[in-house]
Amino acid sequence: MNRNVLHVIVGIMFACQAVAAAPPGDDPRVTPIVRAYRKVRPAVVNVSTERVVSSRMGAFGRDPFEDIFSDVFGRRLPVKSLGSGFVLHPSGYIVTNAHVVRRAEIIKVTLPDRKEYPARVISADRNSDLAVLKIEPPKGKPLPYLPLGRSDDLMVGETVIAIGNAMGYTNSLTTGVISATDRTLKFSGGITIGGLIQTDAPINPGNSGGPLLNVKGELIGINTAIRADAQNIGFAIPVSTLSTQLVSLLDFERINRVVLGATVAQKRDEKGPVVLVESVRPGTPAYGKLKKGDRIVALNGTKIRQIPDYVCGMLAVKSGSKVRFLCLRAGKEIEVSIVVRAKPRPDGNALARKLFGVTLRQVTPALARDLRLRVARGLLVVGVEEGGPADRLGVKLRDVLFQVGRFYVADMETLGIILEEIGPGKPVTIGVVRGNVRAWATIHTRKGKRSGASGSTSK
Repeated sequence: MNRNVLHVIVGIMFACQAVAAAPPGDDPRVTPIVRAYRKVRPAVVNVSTERVVSSRMGAFGRDPFEDIFSDVFGRRLPVKSLGSGFVLHPSGYIVTNAHVVRRAEIIKVTLPDRKEYPARVISADRNSDLAVLKIEPPKGKPLPYLPLGRSDDLMVGETVIAIGNAMGYTNSLTTGVISATDRTLKFSGGITIGGLIQTDAPINPGNSGGPLLNVKGELIGINTAIRADAQNIGFAIPVSTLSTQLVSLLDFERINRVVLGATVAQKRDEKGPVVLVESVRPGTPAYGKLKKGDRIVALNGTKIRQIPDYVCGMLAVKSGSKVRFLCLRAGKEIEVSIVVRAKPRPDGNALARKLFGVTLRQVTPALARDLRLRVARGLLVVGVEEGGPADRLGVKLRDVLFQVGRFYVADMETLGIILEEIGPGKPVTIGVVRGNVRAWATIHTRKGKRSGASGSTSK
């Protein structure tokens, strides 16, 4: 055999052995983008919604209540839509866009393993276009979740990855670069959102609410909008906005009707994210026990790495419970035990009469069936004060109130918790169901006995 040929054969054999022996991580096809996708895919979800619209407004037309809750609706048509989201916490909290679930009557979340769960809205904020949903996974089976990354160090030109259910195609991936940062967009209804990330990664209908990642697979934003009149101009809410908004979106003191008395925020040190106590209110259970600047290391034995660990952990705390904090103070670890106390329960109906001029009744499945209501949850309007704020806005008997501010309401207690913090003479967005149609409007709570309120539609 020719010596040169022999050398070639031996070389090929060694090459084949080298390829066979190479660890999977050295496969040149497994790029950072592939690794990022594999890392986060288990936490990306499909959010499907169903709502009913009026044929006169069309799928993308005006709100049916645009003339202050007009009675002329036309034929009702069921509309299904898809969006995206991601698991924020293993106990089943999901982040998506507020506009994805805004008019939804039925919400379902489908995980990558194709398991489907009914979802309820914990809170939604149109001004930031963020919403938090809750599903109930089987006990003892925590969900894969996506930790928060950072968006304060973004570089124009760096590669980004968008994952979502583009046009209904589950877990689609697109890539691009950051085109700009700190963009501001104006939306209908007078809403302006600033600080947005602009990217040329293709974002399509169905991507809304899905994660925007860097090449490390770290969450840097939430995909929210596209320019329909342009190609590959998309926008994402920076993860820093989500981190800030979570404290109010998942306000455990309001939701669980308890008092702790400490406010916290996520910051960064040289090692990464930390959760720090920002203030402690005098006269609360936390006063004298937690101090400004304390770093919360653990909560009831569970390590606190980021703000979702804290707010979701506190949502499991009920009044009268003892909460065990492990804190880092002046370089030393200390243990603090605090018993949270119950807040007095406000009279939601009394506050609704005082501020809105309406009398309400909680909707039950039996009541919804007897009155043939299209919704089984919410607060039924059973009285409207003539000349009051609600009357001036156009609220009518048999309307169903389902949202006040950023929170969904299904009982008088939740309504009271929200209204006691709004106060007189303040604007607030309310969501109302009339027949088959949902709509939103801005109402100003009453200032006094002789004061009225003016409202304007919110689109």
